[in-house]
Amino acid sequence: TGKVELEEVDPHLRGGRVENHLGKPLPVHSTEIRTLISPSLAVEQLNMTSALANYATEAVEMTSRLVMFSCLLIAVSGGVEDKAFWKRQGQARLKYSLQHKNVEKFAKNVILFVGDGMGMSTVTAARIYKGQRQGRTGEETELIYEKFPFVGLSKTYNVDRQVPDSAGTATAMFSGVKTNYGVLGLDARAAPMDCDASQNAWSSVDSLATWGQDSGRHAGLVTTTSVTHATPAAFYSHINHRDWECDTKIPAKHKSCVKDIARQLVENRPGSALRVILAGGQRMMGFTSEGDDNNDGCKRDDGRNLTEDWLKAGGGKRELVTTKQDLLNVDVGSTDYLMGLFSRCHIPYKSVRGEGHPSLVDMTIQAIRVLSKNPTGFILMVEGGRIDHGHHDNFARLALEEAVELEQAVEAAVEMTDPENTLIVVTADHSHSFTFNGYPLRGNDILGFANETDQVTQYETLSYANGPGYYSHRLNGTDSSPNNTWKDAATFTAEERADPYYRSVATFYLDHETHGGEDVPVFARGPFAHLLAGVYEQSYIAHAIGYAACIGPSQKLCAPRRFSSEAGVGALRSLWLLGLMGVVLVIHL
Repeated sequence: TGKVELEEVDPHLRGGRVENHLGKPLPVHSTEIRTLISPSLAVEQLNMTSALANYATEAVEMTSRLVMFSCLLIAVSGGVEDKAFWKRQGQARLKYSLQHKNVEKFAKNVILFVGDGMGMSTVTAARIYKGQRQGRTGEETELIYEKFPFVGLSKTYNVDRQVPDSAGTATAMFSGVKTNYGVLGLDARAAPMDCDASQNAWSSVDSLATWGQDSGRHAGLVTTTSVTHATPAAFYSHINHRDWECDTKIPAKHKSCVKDIARQLVENRPGSALRVILAGGQRMMGFTSEGDDNNDGCKRDDGRNLTEDWLKAGGGKRELVTTKQDLLNVDVGSTDYLMGLFSRCHIPYKSVRGEGHPSLVDMTIQAIRVLSKNPTGFILMVEGGRIDHGHHDNFARLALEEAVELEQAVEAAVEMTDPENTLIVVTADHSHSFTFNGYPLRGNDILGFANETDQVTQYETLSYANGPGYYSHRLNGTDSSPNNTWKDAATFTAEERADPYYRSVATFYLDHETHGGEDVPVFARGPFAHLLAGVYEQSYIAHAIGYAACIGPSQKLCAPRRFSSEAGVGALRSLWLLGLMGVVLVIHL
């Protein structure tokens, strides 16, 4: 057959079993571990394995040195963070930064992580929350992506709004074109909530998914929201309003103008060509299984089960899964297309998630394993979508749990990929009216009180400018003292405050807390990650990624450099072969 059998090296294979990034075993079949590949690909795999092994060794050594150095600093300074401590820490960081070298080889793979609503205050609070759960004071903790060498700030406004929504921001990030509030995959000429087929055709914009597919890469998406929700929908759809997720949500006068978002996923490219789709949203797809969510989303009225259409589409082996165990049992080696729909609407919050629902980490790992089979590479979008939902309801604890879970998914991706050929970007679509305030002591519970316990009225470190938490903390009566219009936060019991659905205080009542309008962070590592340093329009992110992978409109800029680079490599290869032939000839003579 011209093929050889080679054992595939999986970074999650340990001692004959597959494990996730936390060391928990995943079910594995022999057909997942052993794959048939061509001899040339076998050599490439061996080279990649060697490179990954070298990188892993270097990473372990670097981590060990940093840990030992941190311990040394504490020991030398007697555990006191005095001037010697900070000078040595600063010098250590400086040396680390000076050793960094930009990767200017084009990216084979791109993974874009989006923390929906994960503004800077959320990142900071999540960092402390993570550290305190590990028994530290928390402030000194680093999230995995905070160790990435390049950080930027993106300006998130929509074309028509000062404070944006997720549809407009995701369109900007994925297509490189800013648009109006609520619009997906169309530029600002398209009227929100008003469909005109001709105008939509003019204003349609392609996303990273299309750019990647056009280059021969495979594309996929992972999210904890419904698959038709705003952020994932911007990856594949073109529609005048984000709420048109299924046929019953499109106004009657526009039904003949545009397909609903769920239909576009299954019927139109790039959605129909996505190799991995892992999310919630069974109901929008017309899937008939029973769910366990209170929020069921929109219900189809056309009698169609779009998952059946997806399964019949052909092009290779397709797998549809609906539980965590089904997902972990997928035969990755033989699966060409993978769809997982794990809830009727959004996947439940991590804190209250049942055994049947996969984590964001589970989904990310399986997505990378399926997509990595393509020798040309892949484009993957991963969204921690429920950070945003927690904030909208003033559920600070839930939002932070979701943010920490996103970080764990990033960690898994870092472990599974090579920074020499994979660009990883972590960012947010927008922020929230979420504040981190007061003058709490070092190590103070991030979900606790901002002021001293002996003061008359205590208030929380984390709060919101608006939202439903207003009435949870408001007194019925008032007097002349402005702060006596609020309940003392200390009157809530420890059990009440530990409840995942405890609402943090909001200072202005709204049914639904709003987004924030400030810039959001962008963290990047890998090929051409340095292009994402600085302050820029959110739409620039797609252009930078496009250049790094040499796809989409940026090909005009990167193609000459890529051709020159490949020509140089080709020339060196030719010289090497000529030299080898000369040696063989001399030996033969």
